[in-house]
Amino acid sequence: MIDNQQYTQKRPIVYLIGIGMGGEDQLTGQAIDRLEAAEAVMGAGRMLDSVEAYIQGKPVLSAYKPSDMIQWLRSFEWMEAALVLSGDTGFYSGAETASRAFSREGWEVEYIPGISSLSYFCARIGRSWQDVYPISSHGRDCDVAAWVRSHKACFILLGKEGSMSELCRRLVSSGLGYVTVWAGENFSYAEERILCEMKPAELLMEEETHPFGNLACAIVENPHAEKSQIYPAVYPRDTDFIRGKVPMTKESVRRLSMEKLRIGADAVCFDIGAGTGSLAVEMGLAIRRQCGGGRVCAIERDEAALELIDANFRKFFGDWQGFCIIAGEAPEALEGLEMPTHAFIGGSGGRMKEIVGWLLKANPRVRIVANAITLETVTEILECMRMYGFEEGELLQIQASPVEQVGSYHMPKAQNPVYIAVMQHPGEDVEELEW
Repeated sequence: MIDNQQYTQKRPIVYLIGIGMGGEDQLTGQAIDRLEAAEAVMGAGRMLDSVEAYIQGKPVLSAYKPSDMIQWLRSFEWMEAALVLSGDTGFYSGAETASRAFSREGWEVEYIPGISSLSYFCARIGRSWQDVYPISSHGRDCDVAAWVRSHKACFILLGKEGSMSELCRRLVSSGLGYVTVWAGENFSYAEERILCEMKPAELLMEEETHPFGNLACAIVENPHAEKSQIYPAVYPRDTDFIRGKVPMTKESVRRLSMEKLRIGADAVCFDIGAGTGSLAVEMGLAIRRQCGGGRVCAIERDEAALELIDANFRKFFGDWQGFCIIAGEAPEALEGLEMPTHAFIGGSGGRMKEIVGWLLKANPRVRIVANAITLETVTEILECMRMYGFEEGELLQIQASPVEQVGSYHMPKAQNPVYIAVMQHPGEDVEELEW
């Protein structure tokens, strides 16, 4: 009796082969077997050169784009093809994108893992890598300083000439000049170079005479990483901010407001009526603490306040690209900005309803937290809640009284009561009423 599976038509298959660092001895036995079985081979020029001994006499395409590969494979008959990729197929590789493209054609896909730059680097310097956090700044935005500040050990995949110098300068400017760096390039080739246990400033000096190329990476160790501290200093105190005569949201109110905002790693946050920028700074710290790609916009109309925001931004963030300062009055100053996911309204200038309306038009799912001191502002907030029928609408009052020592006595020093409002998810009929 013939098994039904024998009637199943065999589909073409593409092997996605990780070839390691590219040296002649980097290929695994499985990779060699699949290359020898393949009827067609694709990959970038350098990758194809590394496997030349196993693909002679076969049709070969030098290409980067899966679309070009698909067009080429459609032009002739084949059943087994191979795409060669650097390193390991599961580590910052083009394998995933190629796999989706090939699968859409109805072709089978098989991953053949290789030796990653992370495992190779750690083996060369004699350390394990289970505690190393891998990140890549190759062709993507990456807040390297945030990752290094948070993790005890980071592996950083670089991707262009000058990127090693850029990394070192970023570490120094972010107050991380004390970390230890291992730098490497051209792994498995005759030109391989590894420099061990250097400070960023020392590595910069080395770069002046012998710069790293575009096949480079680094391991950075931070003995004072936040995630290794038992008692990390997570939140800034009021005294940490540069102060002037501009009012500032006090620490206890900031803490509760930030808790209500619930900021994720990739949040886009507005601080409207930013004052000294204390909430904007806290927003940025929350994003960077999660090593996210989020951004913060501080919107303020007062010139003295704008100077303080800039001073506090530089103090806390150095050259971080995720923070911008917008001079102007909301909601007009919000035009042209990207869609916010979170907004804190510290000062509305009597235009609370206009600002909330603009935010909801920009993003109906935006999460809004507002502070109010006067009853007039509270009335505006309540009117917004009535108009928009928020599914999550909350209003609470907080009054903190820090205890200060006066001579031999300890006396509470009462701060003004502050109202904190939360608004998110307007009712379904809001569009008809308001928009």
